[in-house]
Amino acid sequence: MKKALIFALTTAALTLGSFGDGLWFKEVSNRYDYTKYATWLMTQLKINFGVWPVAPGHSAGCVFTDDGWNSVYWQNAQWEYNAQGAYGTWDEHWTVYITASGENGQYMGQDLVPFNIEFALYLVDQYGNWYWDNNGGMNYSYFID
Repeated sequence: MKKALIFALTTAALTLGSFGDGLWFKEVSNRYDYTKYATWLMTQLKINFGVWPVAPGHSAGCVFTDDGWNSVYWQNAQWEYNAQGAYGTWDEHWTVYITASGENGQYMGQDLVPFNIEFALYLVDQYGNWYWDNNGGMNYSYFID
């Protein structure tokens, strides 16, 4: 009986500790294009994502590239608000702004050269554990044209 109780308590403790935070991409809600003197310079995207559960000490953001991962950029996200989820739980709504230019903005009067932005979202909980949403290993992408 004692062994069964110890086993049950150990299993419960391991199970409770194994629940990670949830992280999911919602949408790219805004796109801002910047030009100067008929030269396309850069694009800024507003990316919205959710985190569950609501907890203190979260930090979140986005890692992205505009040149096929030759260059990598990190951007911190901002917590926006808490909202009730579909199943009665409370979720955190986060927003991150990323700015990318690809091969553009190098020459005066240069037209837009289309490019792809790839990104993945991350969350760090209060214990320093990292969680990723990278679209199942495929990365999220947004084509600029």
